Amino acid sequence: MKKTAQIYLYILIAIICLWHLPSFYNFLTAESETRPFILYSSVSKDFIIRKNEDNKTHCFNSKFEPCTREVYDSILPEYSAKQLASDNRLQDTILGRKVSLKLFTDENLTYRIKPEQVFGPYIHLYQLMESQSGRVELEMPPDVFRITDSGLEFISKKDNTIDKEKSEKFTNALKKADFKFPALEVASNPSERKKYDNGFLLTDAAGKFFHFKMVKGEPYIKQIELPVGVIPVHTFVTEFAGRHHLGFFFDTKGYSYVIELPDNKIIKTGLPPVDLENEEFFVMGNIFSWTVRISASKETSWYALDAKDYKLLDKFTLERKLKPLKGLSFKRNGWVELGWR
Repeated sequence: MKKTAQIYLYILIAIICLWHLPSFYNFLTAESETRPFILYSSVSKDFIIRKNEDNKTHCFNSKFEPCTREVYDSILPEYSAKQLASDNRLQDTILGRKVSLKLFTDENLTYRIKPEQVFGPYIHLYQLMESQSGRVELEMPPDVFRITDSGLEFISKKDNTIDKEKSEKFTNALKKADFKFPALEVASNPSERKKYDNGFLLTDAAGKFFHFKMVKGEPYIKQIELPVGVIPVHTFVTEFAGRHHLGFFFDTKGYSYVIELPDNKIIKTGLPPVDLENEEFFVMGNIFSWTVRISASKETSWYALDAKDYKLLDKFTLERKLKPLKGLSFKRNGWVELGWR
């Protein structure tokens, strides 16, 4: 009886080992997965791909036709401006627009949204920075505030007491602007590591949209007119160096909108609906176009948008499929990249 039990035990151990063998093999032979770096070129009207392999940099167009690094730099002058300037190859005019190294540096922008940023846990305490302090560097405020059903409450970081006078002043200012408490959506960029502060984007209990910040100690509130039928559900404040944008948001259907300064004009982008719960959103923009990367579990798509009206110019997609392991019937995830298959 004891020998029989031992035999069954050995068989069970063998089955468990075989079951976990693929995972163990993957662990031993794991390789770093590097996603190719892809940008849209407004010069060549095509997506340009850069990939590091065998300690070498390879560049291709969307048809996987190779190009040299010099050609890569020349057709992506917005991102290679420093290299072009160093080589004395940076032109004064590109696509009919006068350009310079400073212009490209000031106007390039990047922004990333990960699912955990949108749906992860967070504390409902916010920091209202002074947007016009007169200082070169921004400073974090000495207090935080929360939004209740009846108003704002500013709480001192030092002794955890409520500043009733400041709370009443900012609450009354919001009420005077017809803001209905509580807030349904609150968005800001709480960091002093930026060149300026755009404050907050708020959606009130009635679904109205507001820009809110502090200017020289006083509340600044301005209602932003939304397109008919559009309700912001995921809002993001931006502070790009060019100072042309207040932020962007996604509506209930996943469509995205850009808010432009100085008139708070809302423009719908040409992107398809984005599922921020399961997809990562990343944008790199310049004076000519924006390249937007939307990453899902099975594929990643790159979209080119016109920098003026955000209309869709082009699209490029790479699938992420299961690749068989040599000598085994098991499979693991990896990039299937057409030209590099």
